[in-house]
Amino acid sequence: MKRPLMYCTAAISLVAPTIAFAQTATFKTTGGEAKVVGITGAIGSFQDGTSIATYSDGSTRNETWTCIGVSESPNNKVFDMLFVCDHNSEVGSYMIKFGCNNLNADGLRGCIGGIAGISGIYEGKLGGATWSGTDGTGLGTIQWLE
Repeated sequence: MKRPLMYCTAAISLVAPTIAFAQTATFKTTGGEAKVVGITGAIGSFQDGTSIATYSDGSTRNETWTCIGVSESPNNKVFDMLFVCDHNSEVGSYMIKFGCNNLNADGLRGCIGGIAGISGIYEGKLGGATWSGTDGTGLGTIQWLE
């Protein structure tokens, strides 16, 4: 009976360092001026901005980000636009790939996507994200899975 408990304790101690990072965060973004190219139905954009991420452990991180977006074909789409964004902070960088839909005529968007760590404490980590806002300014969530 003591051996199964010993094996469980050893297994938990081996995976505990990876579990410690799995947490959620909220982030508030502020978008800079967007550079838009194209015409109605075929639009691309490039935008830089900043964000403040607040993690479930109470820590905060100031980030800079760059996003590139393209509209989807009106005849073959799930989302109105697709975005790929790089987020950078003093502890590392990660990428978010968003699918977004326009929610009203004023430019409000709702987005959902996946995240992948690039460097630093995020390297090799994966998760999911949401965001909603206008012109790059809004609120979002992050859920790191590992």
